[in-house]
Amino acid sequence: MPYLMVNLDDFGDMQRSMRQLRRRLRWQARGGQGPCGAGGGPGGQAADRTPLKQKLMRIKQRGVWRFLVGIARLDETPRSLAEIDDALDLPRNKMRSTKAIFAKLENRLDLRFLKLAEDAGEDEAGNPRYVMPKRIRRKVLELADE
Repeated sequence: MPYLMVNLDDFGDMQRSMRQLRRRLRWQARGGQGPCGAGGGPGGQAADRTPLKQKLMRIKQRGVWRFLVGIARLDETPRSLAEIDDALDLPRNKMRSTKAIFAKLENRLDLRFLKLAEDAGEDEAGNPRYVMPKRIRRKVLELADE
């Protein structure tokens, strides 16, 4: 949930805040639709309602696809990014930079390739462990075999 911080002692800040709130109210009155009904909110993107298969087909054309397939083919054991590097025979910290690329795609497509495995603890270096959601794993493997 976004928060609006306002300095009540600054008249200019209050005016800017009121303009921002009015824009937000107009946006909500339109049902959260953009000026052409295209979606998107003030300062953000609309939730992508594209089916998972289509989202993954877009990613299949990118260089990170091979990493998604590699992770999906591993067993479902929660792993830290460093442990994924080792399991896939990748150079050290490769998965860390790939995770940053994943994050951009995840935000754009409104999905998560790796979720935090809260009950798996940390690796010996104190890094959190992740697991690929079953739904994502199943679709990635399905598309990889096509």
